[in-house]
Amino acid sequence: MTTSTWYTAPDNDPDAIERLVAAWDDAPIENLETLRFMLSVARDQVLAVAPAPVAMQDWETAPLDRYVYAQLRQAENLWNAGRVTTSGDIGDGQYVFTPRPLDKTIQQIIRPPDRKPHVL
Repeated sequence: MTTSTWYTAPDNDPDAIERLVAAWDDAPIENLETLRFMLSVARDQVLAVAPAPVAMQDWETAPLDRYVYAQLRQAENLWNAGRVTTSGDIGDGQYVFTPRPLDKTIQQIIRPPDRKPHVL
């Protein structure tokens, strides 16, 4: 079983940048400091929403695939939210959308709804 790793954007690791750009082709790599901030904040937000790990699990060093995917999508949402117009939208004409950081879709990636009944 392979272990996922969080996305990062260190100055001295071109492999990490290449991995990030392969997953997010328009990642703002021209400002690595801002990109690092977004990836770090997104990771922290994912961990805040994620359930507590059970014994022998550590989401900081060995996150689930869905947490890493949620981090990537959340970082994109944070980036898009920072580029909105005063109306809260991005784009022109018929191609306008409003980014919603840590929206319901991302929360469900982190914590998929289980359809099992819960009994106390």
